[in-house]
Amino acid sequence: MALTDLKPGIKGRLELVVDDSHTAHALGYEGVHVLGTPTLTLFCERCAGQSIAFAKGPRDSSVGLHNDIWHLGAARPGDCVVIESTLTAIDGRKLTFELTGTVNGKPLVKGIHEQVWVDLERFLTRGSEKT
Repeated sequence: MALTDLKPGIKGRLELVVDDSHTAHALGYEGVHVLGTPTLTLFCERCAGQSIAFAKGPRDSSVGLHNDIWHLGAARPGDCVVIESTLTAIDGRKLTFELTGTVNGKPLVKGIHEQVWVDLERFLTRGSEKT
């Protein structure tokens, strides 16, 4: 498989239960025991990335490039979160995903996430050369 196997319309879905490690409190926002925005962003990236995993060979990966999300509601430990992604555009190696998500059936997140398809070995080598 390869990048050329990807087409707009590919969908992803991530369903999970929020736990204490996902909260803003765990991220340093003392007393804020709801899903933290950085963790929600991670969930959105994971959902998008997993939706295209079938096309990745052993040297392929995708990495986050841009996030533009709205965190619309509170999710507490024990709440069920569902994130859905749709691959909406492919521009060279750049992949754009539309995101939506709910908590217990109510709006939680909406937005856009972009990833770049990379040759993992070359990407990691280039990264270490810049330090």
